[in-house]
Order: sequence, then structure tokens, then C-alpha cells
Amino acid sequence: MANAVILPGNRLAGLQVDLLQKLRDGSTNLDELDLFLQRKNPFAFERNEHGHIIITFAGLDLTGADEIKRLEETGYRVGDYAKSCFTSAADDGYDKNHRLVAGQLYKVALVPGKEIEHDSDRTTANLRKLGEKYGYGKPLGGHIPRIRESVSDKQMEEMGFDYIAGLHDPIKDSDGGPGVVGADRGVGGPWVRTSWGFPDSRWRALGAFAFPVVAS
Repeated sequence: MANAVILPGNRLAGLQVDLLQKLRDGSTNLDELDLFLQRKNPFAFERNEHGHIIITFAGLDLTGADEIKRLEETGYRVGDYAKSCFTSAADDGYDKNHRLVAGQLYKVALVPGKEIEHDSDRTTANLRKLGEKYGYGKPLGGHIPRIRESVSDKQMEEMGFDYIAGLHDPIKDSDGGPGVVGADRGVGGPWVRTSWGFPDSRWRALGAFAFPVVAS
């Protein structure tokens, strides 16, 4: 039996639906729209020589409070501990250390947690060393809201990830724990949440870790 053939027009119609949804929720940009007008898939992610998915986005110089407002107004859910990290006024807080440069282009690589085979070895410290081995840079908390807006829960599922975490310098949450923020697909819609970022904290295998790609 011959494989079913999807005509180009039908594929473009499907992309149009995706694009319109992203335009409505504010998660698309002019570059994606330009790709669509060129009859290219604006939501296909590139991979680098290591096989890691690359996410590209423009920085926004937003305060942590503004990040919460932007995310929630466009349908994303922000956990209470994540909110406390975004709004922290301490020396390790988001506003002092994790804001991006407006208009600057950022590229981050998603390193699968499964690259460290044993659960007992998949610690924050070892994952950071893995990122360094590939020559990646130091993550910032500000990467995560842009990643959350760039990658839908469906795309995360297709990639095989339950979550995408940024192993940035921790921010003390409202309980005083070292929080690192991440995009999470969970009950009730797409989330931004925190996890503990102790050096010996262990991470579940079905996740990815976002590291900035250093310009050559």
C-alpha cells in the first residue's frame, strides 16, 4: 500500500493554523512570520554538530515582575516559587543578575539529561560540567521565559522532554532554597517553575538543560 501523500497546500494550511495561534498568544516573532511567507516551516528547530536542538530568540530587557505579567497574560502559568525568584530583590536576585539585553540575539543548546546515563550521576554539578565539555556558556535565568515562549508543550513532548531547565546561578526562593527556573509541561497548561539547584541535586532523565552557545 502506498504511503499517504500530504499535499504542500495542506501542510501550509496546518502551519497557518499554528502561526495564527502563536500570533494570538504573542509567542511568535517577525522572523517566524517571514519564514512562513517564504513557504518554510518557521517552527522547525536546527541541530548543531553534537545533535543538540538549538533555540534562537531575541533578548528582552524585562524585570522579573514584568516577566511574570507577560507570561501570565499570554496563557503561561508561573509557579509561586518561580514568582519569588523573579521578584527577589536580594543580591542573587533575577533583576540584578539574569536580565537579557534587549534586541540581542541569543542561541541556546538543549542538552538531554539522558546523556548522563545513571540517575545518581545526573546532578547539577555534573550537568554543568557536561555543558562546559561541549564549550557552552553559563546559563541565565532570563533564557527560560524566552525558551518557554519559543517551545510549546507539544514540541517538548515531540522532543522527548518533560522539562527544560536552566542551570543558572541559583536564586533564593521564598523558602530560602536555591531555585533555578525551567519550562515545564504539566497539568493545566505550560508552566514556568523552579527546581532546587544544589550542586548535588539530582535531575530526572526526561529533561533538557539549556546552555548558551558561545559565539566563535
